Amino acid sequence: MGNTPGRPDKLEHRMEKRIARKRGDVFLRADFSDLGGYDQVGRALRRLVLKGQLMKVGYGLYARAAKSPFSGKPVPPKGLDTLKEGLHRLGVEIAPSRADLAYNSGQSEQVPTGRVVALRGKRTRRQIGYDGFFLIFERARPDRRVEGPKAARRATAPQAPVTMREALRLVWLAGKYPILGNGDWRVAERMESEALERAATAVREPDDLPEFAAWIAGLRDPKLSSDERDDILSAICELFDPGRD
Repeated sequence: MGNTPGRPDKLEHRMEKRIARKRGDVFLRADFSDLGGYDQVGRALRRLVLKGQLMKVGYGLYARAAKSPFSGKPVPPKGLDTLKEGLHRLGVEIAPSRADLAYNSGQSEQVPTGRVVALRGKRTRRQIGYDGFFLIFERARPDRRVEGPKAARRATAPQAPVTMREALRLVWLAGKYPILGNGDWRVAERMESEALERAATAVREPDDLPEFAAWIAGLRDPKLSSDERDDILSAICELFDPGRD
């Protein structure tokens, strides 16, 4: 039996929910592989593209879609930065192009377009772009910087316990951290890890909701399923950012 016209099926709804909660603007088909079969996920992705929620920017690579104020067509929300985020999601490390280096060092007055991206290490043959606009790849220059002695780790003073509400707010802030470059994912993951560490010793306040303790325990449980995690993070998002689409 087909789906009711005008209503998303269960898989599509679960994917929309996950997209709304995920940090970053770029998604791989593999991000949804636990929700359904390969063909089912592919069909749901195509429907989300037709609805204008996602746009395809490469083979198996999708981005959130925003409407261009000029053409009305779907465009990536952060333009070239979104496309470069796609490279990161593919495990490709990027570096400044030769034009970027020349302009930044004062050797050239020509402002780089930003379309040329230097790749370091792993490369890709995928075209990444939209509406005929694609990134151009070049090999990164060798890094001639000499690494000095490893810096001593900074001693960290013990932190005072936070309230459960504050611990959950730190988790929410980690989820909102903007992903614009290669290192941003590591920063966001570290922020969430530190937030959950502090949550372990969080103090209950009289006005805390009863579910706060359950949310913290769930997020710290390594056996928590991806769906259960998404549900908890959605509830936290609704607590601190009510009405978000």
